[in-house]
Amino acid sequence: MGKFNNKIEAEFTPPKAWVLSRALSYQNDETDVQALESVGVKCPANKITCKKGFKTDLASTPKILWNLIAPWDVARAAIIHDLLYLRIRQYRSKEGSLDSHPHANKIANSVKSAKKAADNVFLMAMQDASPSVPSWKIYAAYYAVVAFGRWSIIPREGDDDNM
Repeated sequence: MGKFNNKIEAEFTPPKAWVLSRALSYQNDETDVQALESVGVKCPANKITCKKGFKTDLASTPKILWNLIAPWDVARAAIIHDLLYLRIRQYRSKEGSLDSHPHANKIANSVKSAKKAADNVFLMAMQDASPSVPSWKIYAAYYAVVAFGRWSIIPREGDDDNM
């Protein structure tokens, strides 16, 4: 069982970003630390920390679905997950094109393992949330990131601005 260090404290910055006013951490002994550290995530004592100033969109839920799963339903887990995906994108950006990279298979495997570990952290963090999140929302959100998250780990402009 894992735990968060506190509630979210953030300021909304239009059009759709939130900036943390204090750090948010999640700690769980079941985290696949090795897979996350292979792409540059720091996990001392199985703790993942989003620092003060971290930018997030909470959960990337399409607005049409907000009546079912709103971004704030799974917000703390989503913020931690955003950091993990950001680190995967930064790792991929740093490694460059895999077309001619001599260690392309190793890099691809690291990215695949890190995405799986990040998605599992998202699942565990939603399960550990207080107040509790209904299990149908947890699994709907989890399977959405498993299925569609591959596009969210592609490097994009501005990734280095969110350290």
